[in-house]
Formats: sequence, structure tokens, C-alpha cells
Amino acid sequence: MIDASIVIKPFSSWTLVVCGLAIFCVGFFSSRYGIDFTKPGEAQPAPSVQKVPADASPASTAARARDSSGPAIVQVVMRNMKFDPAAVELKRGDVVEWKNEDITPHTATSTSFDSASIDPDKTWRHTFGEPGSFTYACTFHPDMKAVVTVK
Repeated sequence: MIDASIVIKPFSSWTLVVCGLAIFCVGFFSSRYGIDFTKPGEAQPAPSVQKVPADASPASTAARARDSSGPAIVQVVMRNMKFDPAAVELKRGDVVEWKNEDITPHTATSTSFDSASIDPDKTWRHTFGEPGSFTYACTFHPDMKAVVTVK
């Protein structure tokens, strides 16, 4: 009589560790950089492009939204452990909105303002009423530095 039993050998610990690390890395980088693996073959939308006058500086035009009825709102994005843009220029009464698009909380902290902790996918705004140069940093990540210049 022939023994027809099926024998399944367990995975080695080394194989499980390597597979676990691979799954972790794919998950980490896909969430950090916004890669979506659920829709294969579907192209990512192209980023929108704004035309900027040739005589304008990048810092003064970065994400500026102004209408005739109110102050400008300048967006600064926290992404990849950096403030983007790192330097903005605005007028008195304008607003800066910080948006955390990173996977960890950040702050926008200066001697004249403090956002406290801004969680991922959250925003915080500050209105600049006085002229000057305001350097700020993230208290959790001191290498994250930027400046707001108010004219």
C-alpha cells in the first residue's frame, strides 16, 4: 500500500523575516510617497502647472491665492521632513497655512508664533500683521527650517 499523505514543511524563520520586511517596506514607501498599487496600469494624474511671470521670484508666488476682497493665503506643505517652499514672502495681513502631508506630526514654531502639533493631513493658519523676517522650525525635527518674510 502507498502512503498518499501530503507533507507540508514549515517556512524557516529567515524566510518569514525577509517577507515581513519586504511587505513593511512596500507599505511604508507607498504611504510616504503616495504610491497606489491597487489600480495597476492606471496612470497617475499629471501635476497642474501654473504660469508664473518671468520677473516673479519663486518664493513670492508659491501657492499664493489672492482675491480682491481679502488677504492672500500662502500654503506651505510639510512633506518628506521639509517645509515646501522653505521661504515665502507676503504682505501685512496675509495668511500662511501649513498643511502636514507627512506621516508624522510636525510644528511650525517661531519666537512670535507656535502651531503646536499638526497631525498628518491637518492644517494650521497664522495671520502676519507686522513686517519682518520670521524664521521657524519644527520642534520635533529641528533640521526642518524655513522663513516667512512680511513686507
